[in-house]
Amino acid sequence: MPLFKRYVLNIRNWHWVSSAICLAGMLLFAATGITLNHAEKIPSEPVVKEWALVVPENIRATVFANQGFTPEFRDWYRASTGQSLPPRMSVEWSQYELYVAMPGPGVDRWFSIDAETGDFFMESASRGMVAYLNDLHKGRNTPISWRLFMDVFSVACIVFSITGFLLLKRYAKGRKSTWPLIALGLVLPVLFILPAHAKAATTLEIGLPRLAVAEYHPPYVAVWISDENRQRVKDIALWYDTDLKNNEGEKWLKDLRTWWRKGGRGLSFPIDGVSGATRRPGTELLDITDALASLEPGSYQLNVEAARELGGREVVDITFSLPVTDSQTLSAKGTSEISVVALIMETDK
Repeated sequence: MPLFKRYVLNIRNWHWVSSAICLAGMLLFAATGITLNHAEKIPSEPVVKEWALVVPENIRATVFANQGFTPEFRDWYRASTGQSLPPRMSVEWSQYELYVAMPGPGVDRWFSIDAETGDFFMESASRGMVAYLNDLHKGRNTPISWRLFMDVFSVACIVFSITGFLLLKRYAKGRKSTWPLIALGLVLPVLFILPAHAKAATTLEIGLPRLAVAEYHPPYVAVWISDENRQRVKDIALWYDTDLKNNEGEKWLKDLRTWWRKGGRGLSFPIDGVSGATRRPGTELLDITDALASLEPGSYQLNVEAARELGGREVVDITFSLPVTDSQTLSAKGTSEISVVALIMETDK
């Protein structure tokens, strides 16, 4: 019993052990808290790798027939790409194509297989060490081992905080500043959080459809805001082939005819904070809270235009008003190159 009381019931033992467990995690989360808070100011040049191969007919046939990855395909994939298929994947099957998303912390990776020809195309974009650590902070696309560490770390932080409070209570006698400082530590986060939550948050959702066509090229997309007179007042996003040599991708921006006519032809490219690479089919989410904050009160129109090589062109728009007084979701559906555009406007009222 003396040993049990001395080691198990000793608050100081629990405090220093939990602090030792928390040390690395707290340093990581504190550092990535800063990088996340200033993410837009930290430059990062993604390293993109591509593979263009053909899956042997016998392997392709068994994959699509069983709608599963056979050992033969896994061996072919490992020999052809130098990588192994991860245990967690998002797989989309159709009679025309197989699409697999394999994102990881700091990495966007995907591949597709044409059901008829066996054409295999894979792309891997690594966004660097800062992006890797930021994704660990958010728990985004992390393996189960990291999620287990997060659970252990969270429990250790709780133990560390509670035992620290109990030790303060034990040794606070004669130190009049102890409890005012504890109260300040509780109040300060609340004071900083309240203004942030009072601010309206707006998210833009853009859906690009997966099309059953013989030759598919990701569309060029322009997103901009116009005023009630249909005049362009702010560019939000411009997705095109930014990596082509000699800025070759820029000459096709005129295919975004509406945006180009509204003023795009007078801009210099790339546009800082606006230009970006083309997106594959799927849903893209953009936080446009800060972009709307710079606009005067009034009626506006959000415009999304998509144009695709060997494909069509489409414009979808949504009318909205500023300031945002009530939480609401405004949406519009496309018919060909855009599946859906949704403007999600939230307030704390």
